Amino acid sequence: MFHHLLRMTPGTHLAATGAAFAGFMGAQTWLDASYEASGHPVHYAEGQLAFSAERVEYFYGVMLDAGTLDIYWRTQIIDFAFIASVMILSALLGTLVARLGGVGSFGYRAGIAAAVLGIAGASMDVIENLISFIMLANPQDISQTVAVVYSSFAAAKFALLSGAMITLKIALLAGLFRRARVAFA
Repeated sequence: MFHHLLRMTPGTHLAATGAAFAGFMGAQTWLDASYEASGHPVHYAEGQLAFSAERVEYFYGVMLDAGTLDIYWRTQIIDFAFIASVMILSALLGTLVARLGGVGSFGYRAGIAAAVLGIAGASMDVIENLISFIMLANPQDISQTVAVVYSSFAAAKFALLSGAMITLKIALLAGLFRRARVAFA
């Protein structure tokens, strides 16, 4: 897949990355609005990293009492659009930054690694969402094991996405340094 992205002209690659970023921002805005409307009582990261069936049952109970659990269900479905946007943006942005470093350079390899980490993180989010549907099927009787597995995939997601962002910054700096060194040599 990355090979095809790297075959685009730089201008097309930049435009596609810009469009992917716009799609990502649109999906995030849609997701955030739905999450807010659901009345989930804590920030999404706190809820996803609860590692406790009792806490998740409490969160779902708040929405059940407010009559907004159906909005939370919808939010989980909207999250798949957001996840897709993260995957697309990761692939495009990582390969765009890789180009800056030049084929075979450290910056190139770091850019590709950032893309892989971003896609892997989004993949963990897919699994986390699927597990949330298991919990939502019976929101007041959640297995502790399922809650721990759910939070474990969330933790993996956050770790991988954080790694992607750090690696992308390293790739960008390496690429810019290489370009500057060549320009001033």
